[in-house]
Amino acid sequence: MRTPSPAGLLAALLFGTALLGAPSPASAYEDQATLFVDLGYGAALANDALPTHGAQLGLGGSWGLNDAWTLRGRLSYAAHPADRPMHVAMAGVEVFYLLDIVQLVPFFGLGIDGLATVSDLGAGSVLDVDLALHAIVGLDYLVNRRVVVGVDVRPYILPLAFDAETLAPVYLSASVRLSIVFERY
Repeated sequence: MRTPSPAGLLAALLFGTALLGAPSPASAYEDQATLFVDLGYGAALANDALPTHGAQLGLGGSWGLNDAWTLRGRLSYAAHPADRPMHVAMAGVEVFYLLDIVQLVPFFGLGIDGLATVSDLGAGSVLDVDLALHAIVGLDYLVNRRVVVGVDVRPYILPLAFDAETLAPVYLSASVRLSIVFERY
C-alpha cells in the first residue's frame, strides 16, 4: 500500500473542508415559516370603568408570502387584575412588510381580530365578542438563521365597541417575541 504524500493529504483536507464548510444557499422570507411565543403588556384605553393594565401571553406562526411580505396568525390572552378583573382573548391574522436590513428587520402592517372579553362592571360578569382592526409596527433581531427576537406594538380599534359595558373602543398591546424559523422547502 502506498503512503499518501503530504501534498495529497493537504489537497484532500482542503477539499473536504470546502465541502463541509460551504455556505447554505441564500433564501428569503418566502421560503420561511416561524413559530413564536410572546410576552407583553395590554392596555384597555378610553374606558375608565375597566382595569387598564394587563399582562399578555401570545403564540402563533407566520408564513413568508414573498421576499418582503409575511402573513402571521396569532392567539393571545391578557389578564387585567383589579377588584373587578378583566380577561381578554384574541385570535387574529395580520400581514406585514419587512424592511430587511441584515440583522435588524423593521416591519409594519395591518390585521383583523376576533376579541372576547370577560369583565365585571358591578352587575356580574359580562362576555363580549368584538371585531378589532389593528396596525402593527415592530423590530426583529436575527440572532441566527433559526432564532429571532423581536418587539412589536399593536394599537387596536374596536369599531363596534362604543358602549360602557364593552372593552373600550381602543386597546393597546406591546410585546417581546421569541421566534423559531423553519425552512419550508
